[in-house]
Amino acid sequence: MIRSLLTIDKITINIKNMKTTSFSLDEETNQGITDLAQKSKMSRSDIVRSMYARIRLEKTFEQMQAQAEPWLAKLGMESEDDIAAFTKRKS
Repeated sequence: MIRSLLTIDKITINIKNMKTTSFSLDEETNQGITDLAQKSKMSRSDIVRSMYARIRLEKTFEQMQAQAEPWLAKLGMESEDDIAAFTKRKS
């Protein structure tokens, strides 16, 4: 059963069987999360889940880049500009 949904940059995360976790934060980080939660009208838990999801997404993207790098090198593409030019030619 889904208890909650969290959407970050059009990516929806299903939150199931939520568990309570406690951890220590320095005062500045704690206050920053509190301020961000108030400004964005989100709970502190949603802020932490959002940060985790964003970091996970970034790591996945980094892994995808690393896996694509050898293939792109074989095609002579060394930069994002090369990929953009190739994509334009193909569309």
